[in-house]
Amino acid sequence: MQEKKRKTWGREFHPKARYTIPFFVVLALLTVVSFIIPLRPTQSYSEKRSLAEFPEFSVEALVSGSYFDDINLWFSDTFPGRESWIKISRWVQSHHGHSEILIQGDIPMEHIPEETTVPPTTVPPTTVPVTEVTEPEETVPPTLVLEEVTAPTTPIEQWGGLDVENAVVNVGAVIQIDDYALGYFSLAEPTTEWYADNVNRLAAALEGKDVRLISAPPPSAIGVMVEEEYMEMLKCEPQDVALDYLHSLMDESVIKVDTVRNLIPHNDEYLYFRTDHHWAPLAAYYTYEKLMQTLDMEAAALEDFETMEQGEFKGSLYYRCSNPDKLTPDTVTAYYPKGELNTMLYDGKGSGFEWDLISDMSNSDEGTKYMCFLAGDHALSVVTNESIPDGPSCLIVKDSYGNCFVPFMAQNYHKVYAIDYRKYYKLPISKFVAQYEIDDVFLMTNLGAIQNTDVNKLLSDLLK
Repeated sequence: MQEKKRKTWGREFHPKARYTIPFFVVLALLTVVSFIIPLRPTQSYSEKRSLAEFPEFSVEALVSGSYFDDINLWFSDTFPGRESWIKISRWVQSHHGHSEILIQGDIPMEHIPEETTVPPTTVPPTTVPVTEVTEPEETVPPTLVLEEVTAPTTPIEQWGGLDVENAVVNVGAVIQIDDYALGYFSLAEPTTEWYADNVNRLAAALEGKDVRLISAPPPSAIGVMVEEEYMEMLKCEPQDVALDYLHSLMDESVIKVDTVRNLIPHNDEYLYFRTDHHWAPLAAYYTYEKLMQTLDMEAAALEDFETMEQGEFKGSLYYRCSNPDKLTPDTVTAYYPKGELNTMLYDGKGSGFEWDLISDMSNSDEGTKYMCFLAGDHALSVVTNESIPDGPSCLIVKDSYGNCFVPFMAQNYHKVYAIDYRKYYKLPISKFVAQYEIDDVFLMTNLGAIQNTDVNKLLSDLLK
């Protein structure tokens, strides 16, 4: 039987049309909202990256068509409410089913350093105390002869890390073991040897300058929390083997610290976040304690630091898991050092501002908590402890793992300089050491990043 139609505003109106009207109203509202520039985000905390910027106009870009391609990227990458849409999408995906072994996406064979963005500041810039130098030409890694190095085994009486044998394990973009997410690790011998060659060149440049050069690469969670016997099943390689291989290639003048085996006895403690690729501040403290012991210096006791609770944290791995709802959210506990402290943060162009060494981010977005340390990643951070004016000075070459490590060093050094090799393009380390009268240089690129070609390209010119 044919449905009746009625006249509306002089035109025929089908009764079923009333179901389409709300859809088009919502679509129209979203279209209007999408063009409101102030609502568009500039950074993604869940993905730990800056979002696409509106492209600058040029005739060349217009002719090639890339100008409109970049506008399309900006439009889609910065849609208002983007973080909420991502969370909804992940939540929906998490209900698509579950299996003990799940392959989702490609398993990464190379590790790219994670980027975080700096919260905006209105503090007026100052001039960075670093001299401009001409950019050196890119260094090509030499041809290297690969050698097999067998890691010495240290027996562990009782393993306190993750129970892989009896756990539900998902292998996908990240490894998920029950309520714990971990990144992959694989040893790339050519890049490991390239990094060691960079360090050896720096050691040669510092020879005779009464400066101690210390190699202490932070390990990632998989190398500390999971027993070696399960590495092949998880398509990973042991990090103690990788660290031994790296250190075997370094000059004997370099002080080498076994950061992996130092943490394993503590792996029943909260050393790594369950939802993020970084280590937790407690792992940074145990590494600081080991470094001070190695250098015959006295580490400050953990109870001497003021604790600052930052609240619930969902990190970079949370939104990459196949079942994020099964992960236990993290908490960030920061340890604030004693003393009269001053912290200056500088960007790669030379402007800087004063900021808190550790910020209170307890009321901030759950994806931003790790940025309480040094306000995220900066080209150069300088921490001065006026309470120990006669103390030595140190330089830490780091990535974001080093952000929660720097505060501990302020208890033993009058000045702590921290360079993020991903953002710093000024003085080579050897010249920086001379200009700022550095006593100790700590090389703390995390073990995963050392396997990456792009990281070594950045470090080649810096470690001279």
